[in-house]
Amino acid sequence: MASWAEDITTALEQLGGIAPLSDIYEKVRELRKKPHPADLGASVRGCIERNSSDSTVFAGTDLFFSVHGIGGGVWGIRSYEKHTPSASDIQTTGNESPQRQQQETYRILRDTALARQIKLLHKNKCQLCGESITLQNGESYSEAHHIKPLGKPHNGSDTPENIIVLCPNHHVMLDYGVIHLDQKKINFHQMHKIGDIFIQYHNEVIIKSNT
Repeated sequence: MASWAEDITTALEQLGGIAPLSDIYEKVRELRKKPHPADLGASVRGCIERNSSDSTVFAGTDLFFSVHGIGGGVWGIRSYEKHTPSASDIQTTGNESPQRQQQETYRILRDTALARQIKLLHKNKCQLCGESITLQNGESYSEAHHIKPLGKPHNGSDTPENIIVLCPNHHVMLDYGVIHLDQKKINFHQMHKIGDIFIQYHNEVIIKSNT
C-alpha cells in the first residue's frame, strides 16, 4: 500500500494541485484500501503538516504548502510552485541597459511565493480574459499582478486580496493604468477573493497617476 504522503500527493494531483482539506480527505478515502481508519482525517492532516515547511511541526520532506496559512484548510503540492521564467531579453549578467535591469527587478518583486500559489489556484488563466500562454516545454504561463503595487510610494501588501492573475497583455495594461478594474468582469475562484479596496485604489490612484 502507498504511504499517506504518496496518497495525499496523488489526491492533490487529481484535484489540480490545490484543494481544501475536505476534498483531500474524500479523494484519499477513494485511493486507500478499505477498511479506512476512523481517524482518516487526522491522519491526512497530520501527514500534510509534518511534510510542510509552513507548519510548526515540520519534520519530514517539504511536499506541501498552505495556501491561506495554517488553519486556512487549503493545501497544495509544493513542487507545483514554479518561479515565473525570465523572458529571453532580460539578462542577468553582462552589460545590461538600465531599462532591462529595472524590468528584471520588477518581475522578481512580483514573483512571490504567494503569487505563485495564486497562479496555481487559477491554473495560470488570466482573470480578465481567461487566456493562458503555453510555453515550448508544455507548461502554462501567467503573471501575478499586485493591484496596489509593492514598495514605495504605494506600499501595497503581498496578500491574496491584492493579487490578480493576468496574461502579459492585461498585466501591462494594469501596470500603465490603461484599463479600469470591474469586479463584475473578473473571473473569480471560490478560494480567492480580490478586495474592493485594492480595485478602488487601482481605479482612483494608478490610472490617475498614469494619465
